[in-house]
Amino acid sequence: MAPTGFDAPNSSENFFRLSQISKGIADSVRQTFGERTYWIVAEISDLAVRKGHCYISLVEKLSGAAAPICELKGIIWSSEFPSISTKFKTESGIELSKGMVILFRAFIKYDVKWGLSLSILEIDSRFTIGQIQLERDRAVAALKQEGVHDKNRSLPFPLVAQRLAVISASDSRGYEDFMQKLNGNPYGYVFHCQLFQSLLQGDKAAQQMVDQLITIFNRLQDFDAVVIVRGGGGAVDLNCFNDLRLARAIARFPLPVITGIGHSTNRSVSDEVAHADRITPTDAADYFIERTLAYENQLTLLLRTIAITSEDMLLEETNKVESLVSDLANSFDSLVSDESSYLDDTALLIRDKTLSLLNSATYKIATSGVKLGQLSKGLVSREQERLKRNLQSIQSHPIRNIKTAASILDGLENTVRHLDPINVLKRGFSITLKDGKAVTNSNQLTSGDTITTILHEGKIESRI
Repeated sequence: MAPTGFDAPNSSENFFRLSQISKGIADSVRQTFGERTYWIVAEISDLAVRKGHCYISLVEKLSGAAAPICELKGIIWSSEFPSISTKFKTESGIELSKGMVILFRAFIKYDVKWGLSLSILEIDSRFTIGQIQLERDRAVAALKQEGVHDKNRSLPFPLVAQRLAVISASDSRGYEDFMQKLNGNPYGYVFHCQLFQSLLQGDKAAQQMVDQLITIFNRLQDFDAVVIVRGGGGAVDLNCFNDLRLARAIARFPLPVITGIGHSTNRSVSDEVAHADRITPTDAADYFIERTLAYENQLTLLLRTIAITSEDMLLEETNKVESLVSDLANSFDSLVSDESSYLDDTALLIRDKTLSLLNSATYKIATSGVKLGQLSKGLVSREQERLKRNLQSIQSHPIRNIKTAASILDGLENTVRHLDPINVLKRGFSITLKDGKAVTNSNQLTSGDTITTILHEGKIESRI
């Protein structure tokens, strides 16, 4: 039989029943904690509502660690849960959810059947708000220290952003509202949207949104801007949008990021670092429509300004041309008058000069004719005298010239006679021929040549 006290000897024969152990633990818990309530800080790792009761898994983690160092069950009974939940949501603007750190007052109970649990009676929303704000402030401070806090907000927005990468869930009411507003815009603007699906709350939401931003980054040339939208229903958990990794990815993204995550009371870190933040997905859609409309109005105004300016310039230039034509006509009339007067004066001057030149030339011709007549008479007289002398000279010279010419001919005849080849050969000279041609230079002959030597009487043939 098992002993009644835990201090009694224990063995395989003297054993304890499970209920005894459980009752002993219950007694120990009751002795240690009694009926008092305690304020406790813990993180909600899981939460479920069944039959009006809220069952919560509570954990404690070391800073930077993923695995908890301890875990206990908590419960808010159906009699307390509606009031506690409503009060918390009213004061904080968010619902109790997974991943939230809360400060709560609870009984510590150990049930023999259900084990150890914390019966929660009250939750201090100010602590949770402070924790969220503290984490938010830490994230903002880190981004400012890294110098990226205003990086996305300072990007230039495209003149017309029509190619949009949308991060949301396909079944999100916020995504539906965004697309309906965008596609139903009254101006007929066409927007090309591609959905990149992601969780929008919970532990994995921030990392999934970061992963989708990386996917979009690899296709930057396909998009003009990025939109993150969620919404629908009541207040929801926005803690994932305070995540430092997500906020850093948004701040450093090279395209403008617009948020419309469906809340009005709190501004997340993602909202703060985004290029523009809008309260709801519908407002986010209006942002793109309004920017496109503003650009169209700017173009319309510019076209109107160009038209008005063109008309003014055309009128001004027309007036200038008409003024120039008038000035030119006046100048032309004045110039024609001046030139006509100048031509008249010039014609008179030319006539006077011509008459003067004609008179002068007539006088010179008359004078020259007299002089020419006088010169001609003198020249004729001199030439007649010279002809007379030449005639006399010709009449006395012919006989003398004939005698002189006969004497010269006799001399030439003697010379020719002496130079006759026959007479030269008689004096002992000879003529050497090669191939019938006279040889005048020894360089004309070579060994073996046949030559002919002509003498006064006979000839001699020789070989060299």
